[in-house]
Amino acid sequence: MSNQRPDPSQPASVALKGDNSYKIKSEIDVSFIVDNSTGKIVSGSESAGYRVRIGNAHLPHFVTDIIQAIEADYGIPKPDIDYMTYDALEYGRDQMMHPYTTGDTPGQAYFPHFRGARLNSDSTCVDFRAVGGGVHGYRPMVAHKRINDNVKAWADRVESHLETNIGIRNFAGDIYSMFFKNDGNNNTFGSLMGNAPPIWHDIAAAFCADGSVIPTHKADNDDAVPANGIVHQSYMPDLYLYIDDRMTDNLGRPSNGRIKPGDWKNFSNIPGVNSIDGHAYGKCNTYERGSGGNPWAVDPPVPVIGDGPGKLPGEVVHCDDPSTEFLENITP
Repeated sequence: MSNQRPDPSQPASVALKGDNSYKIKSEIDVSFIVDNSTGKIVSGSESAGYRVRIGNAHLPHFVTDIIQAIEADYGIPKPDIDYMTYDALEYGRDQMMHPYTTGDTPGQAYFPHFRGARLNSDSTCVDFRAVGGGVHGYRPMVAHKRINDNVKAWADRVESHLETNIGIRNFAGDIYSMFFKNDGNNNTFGSLMGNAPPIWHDIAAAFCADGSVIPTHKADNDDAVPANGIVHQSYMPDLYLYIDDRMTDNLGRPSNGRIKPGDWKNFSNIPGVNSIDGHAYGKCNTYERGSGGNPWAVDPPVPVIGDGPGKLPGEVVHCDDPSTEFLENITP
């Protein structure tokens, strides 16, 4: 489930090149022309772009290996677990997955928003705002009820086969429950990993003609380091920041390590059960909730009123300004 920590001696273009090297990766490109005679940015030369990707997850080899071994040893055909991931790795990108072949279950990107480059009043800096993220690759896989049905039928056949022993039968049932189960009622009693809440980055900064970078969030986040840093994010995963391809801290100063470790305890909390300190469900609000909640207000998988793994949001907020909802991906 984990990724190797990036080597601080490597640029981001190397350390985070592959989709197996990160859980979430946001990229911002900002450009402008400076008039050397005034030190000011030339109006109209400013531009910016934004891209966010959610990395691959993987079915453990022991899962696919044992399913295929049971087919070889007992003649019980392996279940069909091929499926389509919508918004695979990146928003607007769909991909057909073949877990027996690759083991990959790509993360699913959620609806992002980017407020483009704007020149400030004295033409010294260009600022932008961006928010995006998504969910672990098991969530879109479990959302396919057909996969639940196929793996459940397979586990039942293993259970009823006259030649399988209790160990094999229990193992087949555990595989189904842990990785593939969708109980059909917002998955309340299904795969826990299929109910994982979203992860996200909320980025606000100004790049200036003198080479400095200034955080511009509208509200502080007491869970962030520092509270007024360039990037606010969900409880998970670890946070790293690179500027001009080199690792920095959350104020844009040179660094050689992560800004903040992930907070698995709060990320995995269940609202109303063990979420005394915080949890990752519901609408984010950095001023009130720090890194809690999420920009799409995805709720826990409770019956009727909650959100199951098939939810695909069509709107988003910036967590430092949650009162404003965006229905388009880009605002100039």
